[in-house]
Amino acid sequence: MALFTPSRKISKAHDLNIASKSKTKKIVIPTIKGGNDILSRINQIKATVETNLGQYKDEYQVINADEVLHDYISECIGNSYLSIDTETDGLDPLQNNLAGICIYTNNQQGSYIPLNHISYITGERASGQLPADFVVSEFKRLLAKKPYLDMFNAKFDIRFLRAFGLPDIYCNWDGYLASRILNENEEHKNLKQLHNKYCLDGKGDAFRFDDLFKGIPFTMIPYNVGYLYAAHDPVITTELNEYQRRYLTDDTDRQDIKDMYWVFRNIEMPCVPVVADMEDNGILLDTEYIQELSDKYTTKLKEAEEKFYRLCDEFGEHLDKYREQQGAANKLEYPINIGSSAQIAIMLYDVLKVKPVDKRNPRGTGEEILSKINHPIAKVILEYREIKKLLTTYIEKMPQCANPKDGRVHCSFNQYGADTGRFSSSDPNLQNIPSHNKDIRKMFVASPGYVLMSSDFSQQEPKCLAALCKKQGDEQMYNTFMEGKDLYSEIASKAFNKPYEECREFNPDGTTNKEGKERRTQAKSILLGVLYGRGEASIAEQLNCSVDKAKEIKSSVFRGFPAIKQFEEDSLSFCEEKGYVTTVCGRKRRLPNLQLAEFEFQWKDGAPPDDDLLDFMNVPEYDEVPEDRIDYYLRKLDGCWGKEKREIFDRAAEEGILIIDNGAKIADARRQCVNARIQGSAADLTKLAMIDLRNNEELKKLGFKLLIPVHDEVIAECPEENVKECAQLLAQTMSKAAEKILEMPIKCDVSITKRWYGEELKYD
Repeated sequence: MALFTPSRKISKAHDLNIASKSKTKKIVIPTIKGGNDILSRINQIKATVETNLGQYKDEYQVINADEVLHDYISECIGNSYLSIDTETDGLDPLQNNLAGICIYTNNQQGSYIPLNHISYITGERASGQLPADFVVSEFKRLLAKKPYLDMFNAKFDIRFLRAFGLPDIYCNWDGYLASRILNENEEHKNLKQLHNKYCLDGKGDAFRFDDLFKGIPFTMIPYNVGYLYAAHDPVITTELNEYQRRYLTDDTDRQDIKDMYWVFRNIEMPCVPVVADMEDNGILLDTEYIQELSDKYTTKLKEAEEKFYRLCDEFGEHLDKYREQQGAANKLEYPINIGSSAQIAIMLYDVLKVKPVDKRNPRGTGEEILSKINHPIAKVILEYREIKKLLTTYIEKMPQCANPKDGRVHCSFNQYGADTGRFSSSDPNLQNIPSHNKDIRKMFVASPGYVLMSSDFSQQEPKCLAALCKKQGDEQMYNTFMEGKDLYSEIASKAFNKPYEECREFNPDGTTNKEGKERRTQAKSILLGVLYGRGEASIAEQLNCSVDKAKEIKSSVFRGFPAIKQFEEDSLSFCEEKGYVTTVCGRKRRLPNLQLAEFEFQWKDGAPPDDDLLDFMNVPEYDEVPEDRIDYYLRKLDGCWGKEKREIFDRAAEEGILIIDNGAKIADARRQCVNARIQGSAADLTKLAMIDLRNNEELKKLGFKLLIPVHDEVIAECPEENVKECAQLLAQTMSKAAEKILEMPIKCDVSITKRWYGEELKYD
């Protein structure tokens, strides 16, 4: 049963997994004479909004009278429902302003409550806006009744509304997260495009802010103009979310839909306030330490550059000879620009005659290629680039990212950043801070009187694999963990037919077991290679052996521990049939490319060549290539690759047939298949743990705050006097959250420091 009655009819539903072509209405921008001053810009915006949104005047309203807001809130309470959105003059709730609040409830007009609009004439707060304290009191009256709240990208609105004075604001249904659960491959991400596609069959408008206002802050737009845009959003949020509720529900016979709904209700929605908290909390920067790093790495950069030029001098004779030979055609500068890829390519391949290491990119100068070139010039260029990247990307940039009010970095977390459900972050990306260089992470420190604590799951991904195998009926890995054995050592024992103790990393007396460590490492590399979708060449590189040797080790592991191979095969088989795989919690990762035919055939020009279009008695099927020609080319292509395959494609093209090779897409989907299940399951467990940490009342009382998730690890801080209790609760809470899903014990180790990756502190 539908919860709400949208103000406008929603068109016939169609599956959110199926793409449809959207035709967006073209925005009409009148030509306005008079220059670029603010008055001319505002007049132009007025005309643009009137032209494109004027038809909504009777549907929407401005609320700028006390009694009107009071009555509207009373209607929301009566309906036990509100759709809410915000308009702001920027993206940072800690530094930018709330322009106004957009609201809608059943059988009422979409409404806009202006709060901080500025008169473009006087530069002062525009008249006719409600006082903030009255608006806050009315919304608190509503929130006390716990109505159902609809939003889109809720964490953004929640943070701005918190800053406005509504700390208890929440969300029941986030249309953005629902769209990602329903189809993570959906090309559209914003509210208006999704509403246009799914609620209006692509026939409506999908105006975005910059389409109408061209970068003018919304606080500068007269509210009697901007309300037509603003009040539209909560209405279409209701319509989109209501549409989604038809498909994302537990009121269905389909178990896969029930599982998706469980993930949405129990993982994604409860994670919204966690993300809002982390963004509000931020993490403190040590500016004095950053200055030390700047001095240190600026010196290192200069030294690397000088080393490069000394090496160039050693090859001066070669350089002179090359320049002389090239004459007027010489493009090699003096001195060589170490920052120029073109100059480096000439130096390596033309002057030094370095043999190309990548056939696809024979003159490449990227990091991966340079790392394979055994030449001192290549090594020093890599050294220079790494130092340069650390300086520009982190040391120089990070202080610019800090909020000037509190000196903390408040990045943006996207809880569905990866299609597997894993977090991502931006502005800046705190999940991408180098771990191999501890100097950089050490710039992030605990607040005064606090400590940082990090905790991660031990063997999270192998245990996710064990849980998934158990769901499919194979308990080999599960039993290994339940017996308290080390999985990698057990796999090695079975693979190499050696006793378990001879495959341990350490002997009973604590000394290193050299042979056992090697066997365990090989087994671990094979298992993680399967989980991460690595090819045999990548595994061989990691093991520092030949590809043939890697294949041999992999075969031994598969024979000794068939659960691994069976899981890989079952995942691929399921995905080929269904088009998706699932995590341990039921989250879907759709990989439709795995269902593609290896080759597709179509006429180059949409019809066979030399058709007699006047032969009405024998009209050909213009969109289909005859089966006999398809069979002919499929036989030819069987077992072909490289040049031979391209020749067959060219031969077909002469016949007017275009052959589409889907091999690369299929191979990529195969690589993702297992990894998506494992990475997605790990993301589910980490999010569940973060939710429980945020909701733990004891941790709240102790001053514990989550700061950053880094895949299977969480970074938090707490007052130094509460460190022992917080560390114990952190480990226990994370473990219990995961154990409920995995149905096996999983350990969480806690590290306590004053700065990220700093010296570990011990507390008795």
